[in-house]
Amino acid sequence: MSFVIAKQPVFDKKGNLVAFEVYLRKKSSMKEYPKEVPYNRATFIILEIISEYGLERVGEGKKIILNVSVDSLMNKALNLLEPSKLIIEIIHPQISIGQIVYQNILKVMDNMTNSGTRFSISEDLIQDSFYQEMYKKAHFITTSIHKLSKELELKSKADNKALIITQIETEKEYNKALEVGMFFEGNFLGPPLIQKEIHITQYLKSTLLRLLAIIHTAESTKEIAKVISTDVGMSAKILKLVNSAYFSLVKEITNIEQACAMLGLRNLRNFLMVFSINDYLTIEDPNLWKKSLVRAIIAERIANSHAKDISSKAYMMGLFSLIDQIVGEDKIVFLKEVNVSQDIIDGFTGKNQVLNSILNKAVLIEEASNAILSSSNPYSDPLLDSLEKQTQIEKDEILNLVKDAVEKADYILKL
Repeated sequence: MSFVIAKQPVFDKKGNLVAFEVYLRKKSSMKEYPKEVPYNRATFIILEIISEYGLERVGEGKKIILNVSVDSLMNKALNLLEPSKLIIEIIHPQISIGQIVYQNILKVMDNMTNSGTRFSISEDLIQDSFYQEMYKKAHFITTSIHKLSKELELKSKADNKALIITQIETEKEYNKALEVGMFFEGNFLGPPLIQKEIHITQYLKSTLLRLLAIIHTAESTKEIAKVISTDVGMSAKILKLVNSAYFSLVKEITNIEQACAMLGLRNLRNFLMVFSINDYLTIEDPNLWKKSLVRAIIAERIANSHAKDISSKAYMMGLFSLIDQIVGEDKIVFLKEVNVSQDIIDGFTGKNQVLNSILNKAVLIEEASNAILSSSNPYSDPLLDSLEKQTQIEKDEILNLVKDAVEKADYILKL
C-alpha cells in the first residue's frame, strides 16, 4: 500500500493564504483517508515528515493545521513544533479513553494554548457530551460545508468559536461559507499538494528500526514504559493484555509501569513487536499475519522446552517467517535492512541449525493447526501421528501447542 502526505491551502475572508492543512491520503484517491492507518499512527507519520522537511518549508511561512485524534494529543513530538505556527484540529479517537487520560489531555491543551498553539474541534466531536470541556478550550470549530447547519452557525456565535469550513468544491458553496466562516478550504480554492509519497514497506522498516532500538537497548521495563506511556493506543493495549485471562491476575493493574514490570522484558519485547507491526500493516490476506503470530508462539514454546536461552529469537523467526509475502520484499534483504539479529537471519538461511529446526517444526504444526482443530477426534487423527514423527514432539504437546497458540493469537490481534 502507498499513501501520501499532502498539504492543502487555507484562506481567510479576504482570500489571503493563512495556513496549510497537512494530512494523510490514499495515493489512489486524494479524497480518501487510508483507513488501514490508525489515527494515532497518522499523527506520528505526519510529525516525522514535518521534522524531516522543516516546519517553515512545509508551511511556507504560514500556519500548519494538523488533524490529531484525542488520544494522540499526548504525543510529545507535538511540542517540538513552533506553537505559534500550529493549529490542531481535534478529531474523534479510535480508541476510547477514560476520565483519567482525558483530564491529562485537558492539561496538555492548557499548556499548549499558553505556549501559543490554537485548537479547533471537529463538528462531530461537539455532539459527544464527554468532550464538552475540550470544546470549551477550543478556539475554532471545523466543519465540512456539507455539515454546515443553522444550528451549528448559531452555536459557534453563542460560544464565540470561529468556523473553519472545509471541502468547498463550488462557487455556490464558497459564497455560502463566506457568510458564516472565518477560514476556508477546498478544491475550489486550491487543490492539495503532495508533500511526500510513502510506501508501507518503507515505513514499516523505519518503525521496526526504532522499535528494535528501543526494546533491545533498554535495560529495564521502566525505560520502555516511559515510551509506551506517550502513546495512548499502545498503553490501552498493554493494560488490556495484562488484565486479561491471558495472565489471570487477581488484582487489576492500572499503571503502565506496573504492567510492563509484570510482563517482563522478554514478553514486553514480543508483544510490542506484534502490536507495532499490526498497527502499521495493511495485509490483503489478514490470515498471513495471524499465521505468523501462531508460528511465533509455537516456536517460542518449542524453544522453551529445549533451548530456553533462544526462545525470544525463535519467537521472532516465527513472527517474520511470512514477512516476504506480507510486504512483497525479499525476506533476508528486509531483515538485514531493519537490523534484525544475525542469528535470526542465519536461522532462515540454515546456518543456525537449531533455530532453523525449531522454525521448521513450528511451520509444520501451524500449517496443520486448522485441520487439527476442526477434527472431531484430533487425538486419533493420522495427521497428529505424522506430526509426532516429523517433529519428535508428543501428540498431547502438539495438541496443546496448537490450541494455545491459536487462542492467544486471536486474542492479541483483537486488542
